[in-house]
Amino acid sequence: MSLKQPNLNKYCDISDILSEKIKEADAKGISSGLLCVSIDNMPMIISSHGDGEAEHVINELALYISKLVSRNDIVLRTEQDKINIILMEYSPQHMREKALQIRKEIQDYGCKHAVKPIQIMSTIGGVNFIETDKTARDVMNKVYIAVNEAKDNFRHYLEYGNHEKHERESKNQMILATYLQSALLKNKLTMAFQPIIDAKTGDVGYYESLLRIINDDGSISSAGPFIPIAEKMGFIDVIDGLVLQLVTNELRNSPDVKLALNISNASMNDSNWLEMAVKILDDPDIASRLIVEITETSEAQNPRKVLNFITTLQGLGCEIALDDFGTGYTSFSQLKVLPVDIIKIDGSFVKGIVENHENRFFVKTLLEFSNSFGLKTVAEFVENGEIAKVLMDMKVDYMQGNYFSPAVNYRDWLSEKTA
Repeated sequence: MSLKQPNLNKYCDISDILSEKIKEADAKGISSGLLCVSIDNMPMIISSHGDGEAEHVINELALYISKLVSRNDIVLRTEQDKINIILMEYSPQHMREKALQIRKEIQDYGCKHAVKPIQIMSTIGGVNFIETDKTARDVMNKVYIAVNEAKDNFRHYLEYGNHEKHERESKNQMILATYLQSALLKNKLTMAFQPIIDAKTGDVGYYESLLRIINDDGSISSAGPFIPIAEKMGFIDVIDGLVLQLVTNELRNSPDVKLALNISNASMNDSNWLEMAVKILDDPDIASRLIVEITETSEAQNPRKVLNFITTLQGLGCEIALDDFGTGYTSFSQLKVLPVDIIKIDGSFVKGIVENHENRFFVKTLLEFSNSFGLKTVAEFVENGEIAKVLMDMKVDYMQGNYFSPAVNYRDWLSEKTA
């Protein structure tokens, strides 16, 4: 069968063409593959230039890409934001080099017919034709997975790897997601509490609230491993909403206790969670005893939303803690303009503080910086008395860790402990 180069001005169904190329590669015994170029900022291009101009630019780009590959290769515009490239007689290394070259060309691409300047952002996934890939659908599914994994891992290009590993990981994630959703629907989610110790007095300053799952046999396990899955599956907002309800209920029932809760990056950038918080925290006494912990990577995602999130909650009376400081993107200069109240030093720096001079220097510098700006500090993962002594000598404000107490499933602040 003789194949014509497709019309790049139209979206193409890749299935038939890809099937023929797979058969050709199999018959000749040659290594070949499929690349999928995703135009990541297509909505931005349409918004700034209009649908007609955006279509023209991407069609011109597809034509330009077709000049970067061999005559026996095929370039197809398959969706509004997708360009697929069938590469014949390419080794895996050659395919990777070609993918990175194409991405670099796209990054530098400027359409002379564009009314306004256009910057195109792209991610590329790839898959080689292998013996198990007998159908076009197999290849298309795998390149789709590769593109999305590349985006999830902030990679410019990613080739689909071991299919058994992908299948195993995907099944495990589905099982975890289903288990968490089931626990949510059955009201099997509860809170555990870990004390945060005042380094000056040795008393409990407040408690961090940590989500737990009540298993079918009555045992309780941490929900921590499930949270990234909930974020990926898109129901973390429901989890965060429930946590807010549970923690504020605790505050209402125990007027002398102060609690902290963690909020995911996704919910912090979701105006619905903030609107719910504003309604629930209408009582200043409740809000003033709540600390909301955010992670420092959140600030890098959308500074305006983060700033609005922080100032809105502070306006209600809450305090904001920056969790896991030192592991993400927030620099000391950014921290100066981020109006948080508390900094939690990541445990990876605290655990080695006795014997590691670099860790000790980092923590000491951070404490001095925080004190100069009136920020309270919490050291996480305090596992023994030696670590606690070093931190107290450095004038840390609070300490948290199993040396004092693990997270417990009862309310330690009540005279009569309840499950």
